[in-house]
Amino acid sequence: MHYVALTLFLYWRTEWFDVVMHFAGGFLIGLLAALLFYASGIFSFPREHKGSVFAVVLGSVLVVGLGWELWELFLGFTNVIADQVDTMQDIGMDILGGTAAFLYAKKSLWNKAN
Repeated sequence: MHYVALTLFLYWRTEWFDVVMHFAGGFLIGLLAALLFYASGIFSFPREHKGSVFAVVLGSVLVVGLGWELWELFLGFTNVIADQVDTMQDIGMDILGGTAAFLYAKKSLWNKAN
């Protein structure tokens, strides 16, 4: 989706597209973190402690989301002073997507595994 958005200039033509992409990205990263750290069995994190699952999922989302914002900054796609509201909105949507991923994983993955 990101490649198509860049090719069609959707980030610049459609104001809300960036918001949707950050939510989707937060959801995807959150779901991948839940699958990798808890559902895969590769790591031995206790999944019965939902607070720790939530912290790892959101922590993963924040690492990727903040990394993305830094990447935009270093490439000159954003201005720190002028784009503070946009950056905060992006991080907020990442967090909402990660929270939705946690809730989905909690309802779908863990209930089926038990």
